[in-house]
Amino acid sequence: MIYLDYSANTPVDPLVLEAFCRTERECFGNANASHRAGAEAKARINQAAETIAGIFGVLPSEVIFTSGATESNNLALKGIAHAGEKHGKHIISTGLEHSSVEKCLEYLKKQGFEVDELPVLQDGRIDLESLRSLLREDTILVALTMVDSELGVRQPVEEVAGLLKQFPKCRLHVDGTQAVGKIPVSLEGMDT
Repeated sequence: MIYLDYSANTPVDPLVLEAFCRTERECFGNANASHRAGAEAKARINQAAETIAGIFGVLPSEVIFTSGATESNNLALKGIAHAGEKHGKHIISTGLEHSSVEKCLEYLKKQGFEVDELPVLQDGRIDLESLRSLLREDTILVALTMVDSELGVRQPVEEVAGLLKQFPKCRLHVDGTQAVGKIPVSLEGMDT
């Protein structure tokens, strides 16, 4: 069989599988328990959070472990929207988003949020001028994918983050699932 959908899923690297199995055998305690096995599990989780934080240029306390990208997108989008709704209910996104983002935004629309779709240019990148014209005082969220899984297009995330500095109540959600491990990804300085 020829498998060409490595953006969707790939075979696990043997070294990763070996590390996972070793950890499961050696460190099986509940990380929230107060016994020694729990403390060891908690230490390993903290070590993993520090490693991940170092890669992305964030604090270990900012790393949240989830079961995958769909759960992460749901947690972030719904959390940002509901936390920011006192400032507004306007959201901007694109038609290129993963279904987990798309479905989240559909849910938020049913909750009374307004979602504008940002047009993309012929090359698949978002139109920054259109983004500028769509941004309003009540815009609380811009949701973008960093790298599109089907087109391979990289969105100008840094430019968008810079633009949003003029809108302090607006947050930027970036689905970086297809970027991590393929291109350098740093969140350092992106406090939107």
